[in-house]
Amino acid sequence: MSEPSKPETTKLSPLDQLHRAHDAKFASFAGFELPMSFDGIISEHLATRSQAGLFDVSHMGIVDLVPKSGLPLSTVIDCLETITPSSIHDLESGGLRYALLTNAQGGIIDDLIIGRENNQLRLVLNASRIAVDLEALEVAVAGHAEVTHREDLAQLALQGPLAVKVLSQFAPTVADLSFMEFAQFAIDEIDCVVSRSGYTGEDGFELVAASTDIVDLAEKLLDNHAVTSCGLGARDSLRIEAGLCLYGHELNETITPIEARLGWTIPKRRREHPTFAGAQVIMHQLSNGPRQTRVGIASLTRRPIRDGAVLRDESGLDVGVVTSGGFGPSCDAPVAMGYVERSSSDPETPLVAEVRGKEVPCRIHSLPFVQHKYKRNRGQINART
Repeated sequence: MSEPSKPETTKLSPLDQLHRAHDAKFASFAGFELPMSFDGIISEHLATRSQAGLFDVSHMGIVDLVPKSGLPLSTVIDCLETITPSSIHDLESGGLRYALLTNAQGGIIDDLIIGRENNQLRLVLNASRIAVDLEALEVAVAGHAEVTHREDLAQLALQGPLAVKVLSQFAPTVADLSFMEFAQFAIDEIDCVVSRSGYTGEDGFELVAASTDIVDLAEKLLDNHAVTSCGLGARDSLRIEAGLCLYGHELNETITPIEARLGWTIPKRRREHPTFAGAQVIMHQLSNGPRQTRVGIASLTRRPIRDGAVLRDESGLDVGVVTSGGFGPSCDAPVAMGYVERSSSDPETPLVAEVRGKEVPCRIHSLPFVQHKYKRNRGQINART
């Protein structure tokens, strides 16, 4: 009996057949059919925290910005900085930067990673925002750069304390990379761009290779007994414990960087000369504080608090909403994030969440829930935090 046909709009990862061979359980995400789990979310989560987890992130959009003939990269960066409050001019070749694209109202179009290699930039975008981002980029750099969506490439994330040991067996010098640095490597004769980065709070790497090579690359990594195949479920629980935002949950076009507690992405130079989209709103919030702010939320029971749950203060007034939530295996307790009014945002503030008609007592919790374990150079600031 053949499998049911997939809707024409559903995209499959280049690793789809490999996932099926490993008995993945699938879910739809951002127009893709991707593995939710293999052996179970909790076991995959804990394997990543203790050893190494391998994640398929080939749904992410990879975009190259290359200056048109005769133009310096600085001109392209000038254009890009009109739609991001981050500083790109001081990004060195081989460096990565977590950045935001903003709109005229100060809302976040997307959060992304920007890398610089000599005379070009590479952007890694959220899958659900690729079309929107491409339109914004085309307008911003019109006449100055070629914008190329690299659909010929795919991406893996190898995360966890043993990730460096696993990868070093193929390319010993990957261990020299610091967090948010990248370089070209050959992993058992497969050409890759390897960055020391990820979205789990653990030390780890992201590997970009040709789509035609990505299955071979994944199989080589999975041959190591320390590496576990992991799905979207574990990736989500890991990033919530690490206090990291997910577009469509903590971030959208009505949430500003200051409300999202991402003001650290706006350095002094950009604050002194705010020429980026939404600067008036963002600078006002920097000076006066936002009306609402992103917080961690800890349930005082064993019952998880899911996204969409309304948060109320002790007097019964609505003060916020949960944007992400579930069980945190490393914490052995429910963990969540959300937005609350600034007056209710101090750690330990008691709240009540309405979960399916029942009241669940909770409190504001400082972020992250689990300490980040990135390998940083002293004084390094180019980080997702």
